Amino acid sequence: MNKVLITGISGQDGSYLAEFLLSKGYEVHGLIRRASTFNTSRIDHIYKDPHIRGARLHLHYGDLSDSGQLTNMIYNIKPDEIYHLGAQSHVRVSFDIPEYTGNITGLGTTRILEAVRRSGIKAKFYQASSMRCMGIHRLLRMKILLLGQEALMRLPRFIPTGWFVIIGKVIISLPAMGYSSIMKVRGGGRPL
Repeated sequence: MNKVLITGISGQDGSYLAEFLLSKGYEVHGLIRRASTFNTSRIDHIYKDPHIRGARLHLHYGDLSDSGQLTNMIYNIKPDEIYHLGAQSHVRVSFDIPEYTGNITGLGTTRILEAVRRSGIKAKFYQASSMRCMGIHRLLRMKILLLGQEALMRLPRFIPTGWFVIIGKVIISLPAMGYSSIMKVRGGGRPL
């Protein structure tokens, strides 16, 4: 059974990825921040007590700013794949304390890669990054191209209401981006 580690598992993309990988038979480990309030509502429906036999979702408290803890966790889990979706993504916080945002969003990736190197495991690594690194138009273009049919059916739940206006503008501008129609693009950004 393949093991995966997902940072940002309690976020929108991380929760959908965890659900998908569990349905494919993976053992899923997720990194969550210790906080005074629980922020696991997006994964509560797939979480089972890890002490119950057959549980394949395991949550680990940790922080992207703690390289020692990340190294120990990766060494102990020995994941085959790592999906790095964790970031400081609160817009106001990113302006109020930009150094913290860079520490978590930028250096967090470096810490994970260094933890993989130090632990000696051979794992596939995927980083989703943040729109603060890529810009809103490029992010939306990638989101639209990566949405599969299942995600399109969930669209009202998948994307906050305010984004529909922005997505509409991006869809209208798709011909200028080199795509003749959004309907001619399927999940993964490959033409039909």
